[in-house]
Amino acid sequence: MQHKTLTTAGVQAAYRWRMEIDRPRRPIPLPSFGPRRVTVAQGGRIVIDEMLPPAHRPLPVPLERLERYSALMAAQGWPAHVSRLAYDRIYAAERFSFARRVGRGELVGLAHELLQAWRTSRSSSDCL
Repeated sequence: MQHKTLTTAGVQAAYRWRMEIDRPRRPIPLPSFGPRRVTVAQGGRIVIDEMLPPAHRPLPVPLERLERYSALMAAQGWPAHVSRLAYDRIYAAERFSFARRVGRGELVGLAHELLQAWRTSRSSSDCL
């Protein structure tokens, strides 16, 4: 039986191949789908209402539109958190711009619409 001797380059190549197999994978962040289903004990009652109407939030868009946007982003493998979209202007602009550049289907149109609303609210808040 013949044994092959490994050169330094061969050892390095085998090591790189092994590292590619064993490399730990980063977990994919869980997407936000808006409000979660709430379980209430029998006889209990829960009321969920928006704390601020759309006109008083940094991004004056109904939450239903943001929830739809978040679901479309999740369907294409990208996270978009509804509460951050509604209240964090920088995050919202980044997510809308990203979806407009690389999204597919309905997501591109909705991202364009939301980005226009973001720009409109930005110009009106700068005047105050």
